[in-house]
Amino acid sequence: MAPDRRRLILDAAISVIAQHGVRGLRVETVAAEAGVAVSLIYYYFGSRNGLVGATLDHANERAARVAEAGLRATLLAELDESARGVSAVWGEIQASAVFQPALQEKVREATAAWVDLVATAAAAEAPEIDARAAAERLTALVDGLAARWLAGALELDRARGLLQSAIDAELSANAPTK
Repeated sequence: MAPDRRRLILDAAISVIAQHGVRGLRVETVAAEAGVAVSLIYYYFGSRNGLVGATLDHANERAARVAEAGLRATLLAELDESARGVSAVWGEIQASAVFQPALQEKVREATAAWVDLVATAAAAEAPEIDARAAAERLTALVDGLAARWLAGALELDRARGLLQSAIDAELSANAPTK
């Protein structure tokens, strides 16, 4: 039963961060959304910062599940209406890390895992390219496109089209090689 409650709390934290941002995250609000006692959140996560870090990990698990579908599906899944909450969490935590050094290591680890996941998929599809460099460029592009989409500065279809063009360019014969 514990893993279900922990997941319920993390899903609630994603919802709260997506609605109010990291600065607006209150443990009490997450507890109310999850239907659990505040003390249970502290039991599982130790602190508000522990909850924020675990929420980032939880959001990133989605990308790992999607990765089995290949490079294009993995990246495009980040620009999908169903991923809005997760994308908002990632952007919020990444932005908060600029001002909260305690989050920087967590963001660094999550970014490295995301780049590794994409690099593995890129290497499988185009072994002749520098998959790590391609993954760094593509994940940075996804982050930027997602931020613009979430802020209303870019239509979702346009963001997805730009990403597809970038994936094609990275996997092409003209892409930088190893």
